[in-house]
Amino acid sequence: MSWYKNIVKTFAVALLVLLSVAFAKGQGITAYTGQPFTFTVDVQFAQEDNITWEIYDNFMGINMAVVPGNCPVTSGEFVGGDNTGSSVDIIWYVPGTYIVKVRAINDCPTDNMKFYLVEVLQSLPVATIDEPGVICEGDSGFLVVNLTGDAPWSLVLFDGVNYTTYDNILVQPFIIPVSPTTTTTYTITEVTNIDGTNTTPSNSVILIVNPRPLNSPIYQYGP
Repeated sequence: MSWYKNIVKTFAVALLVLLSVAFAKGQGITAYTGQPFTFTVDVQFAQEDNITWEIYDNFMGINMAVVPGNCPVTSGEFVGGDNTGSSVDIIWYVPGTYIVKVRAINDCPTDNMKFYLVEVLQSLPVATIDEPGVICEGDSGFLVVNLTGDAPWSLVLFDGVNYTTYDNILVQPFIIPVSPTTTTTYTITEVTNIDGTNTTPSNSVILIVNPRPLNSPIYQYGP
C-alpha cells in the first residue's frame, strides 16, 4: 500500500499549492465570525451518514487526506456538533484562513474528498432600531440605535425622504433625536466601523405622530 500513500501524499501537497494560489488570487469562500455558514455538496452515490466534514486551521505541511481536522472549537465548530450529511453549518469565532474538507464513502468503497478554502473575516457591524412608540404633533421623539462591533461607528439614517449621516459614534446604544411632523418610517441603510461597511438595511420602525385636537370656540347656551 506504499504506492497508495505516496499518491495520497502527492495529492495533498499539490492541493496545498493550488489552494495557496487560489487564495492569493482572492478566490474561495468568505465568511464572517459569529455568522453560521452553510456548506452543501451534491453526492449521489453515498448515504448521508457516510458523508463527513472536517475543519483545519493549521494545514501547512500536513497530509489532509489522512490527518483529521485540527481546528479547536474555540476557533470554529459545527453548529449542533453535526459534521455528517450533504449539508452542514459551521460557525467561526476567530478570523483567519481555514480549510474545510468533505469526504464521501460509498459501498464499493470509493473515497472521494473535496476541499474548501475559507477566509473568515471579523463580522461587519450591525445596527438595529428599537420601536420608538408614539409622540404628539409638535413634540420631539428619539430613536434608540443598537450597534455591534467596536467603536467608532458611522451610520446613515433614512426617513423615507432624506438620508442623514452620523459620524464618530463612540458609544452605543446611540440616541438620535427626531422631530417628524407626520408619522414616519426610519431605516438605517448602512453602518460602518473598522471592520467594514454593512449595507444591509436595518429593521424599519414607525414613529407615530398623533395630531393634537383642534381649538374650537366654546358656546354658552342659555335658556
